[in-house]
Amino acid sequence: LAPLAEALASRSVLRALWNSLESSFLAATFGTVAGTALALTIGLTNVRAKAALVFFLLLPMMIPPHVTAIAWIQALGPSSPVLRWLGLAPELGSTHPIYSREGMVFLLAVQHSPLVFLLVRAGLRGLPRDLFDAARVSGAGYGMLGRKILLPLLVPSLVAGFALAFVSAMGNFGIPALIGIPARYTTLPVLIWRRLASFGPDVLGDVAVLAVIVAIVAVAAVTMQ
Repeated sequence: LAPLAEALASRSVLRALWNSLESSFLAATFGTVAGTALALTIGLTNVRAKAALVFFLLLPMMIPPHVTAIAWIQALGPSSPVLRWLGLAPELGSTHPIYSREGMVFLLAVQHSPLVFLLVRAGLRGLPRDLFDAARVSGAGYGMLGRKILLPLLVPSLVAGFALAFVSAMGNFGIPALIGIPARYTTLPVLIWRRLASFGPDVLGDVAVLAVIVAIVAVAAVTMQ
């Protein structure tokens, strides 16, 4: 436990740990809201071309995180043809809007919201229809259906989706590296990479301790779930 205590006494490690917890929690929260809304829209409405919509919703999960980050950097940068055509492109030399904590949280939420979407959609498919039919016959409106039946039955799927999005964001390297480094917002995976790149005599021990910290956070999240 001595190396672990020594690592937690370092300001850089504590800052990276806090940044990881903060960004992962915010990304999981927004990802859960977005993924749940999309799952309810696909599962409870009669929208057309559901198969195509599901495919496009799952695309962020199929694309490597660093490719997602590069794409958004180009899409929101001064050289973006769409933003330039709309007259919304930032000036050359100005701070890129995506290089921030908020930008990183947004990309992490986009990357991991499909996980929540899949879990909530699977939960919707397993709901007993008899409960909804009985409630409708008894005069319950859509608001009461959502509060009294739908939401309580979806709680396990929502909690599992949040936990999965949190752990996935916690271990994400591509987006925090490309977005967080310019924004000076270092997370634990990026700090591990920096320690590995230093090639010092104690690099393996330092990296092992940081990896243990990530594992402890992941186990704590699963335990809370």
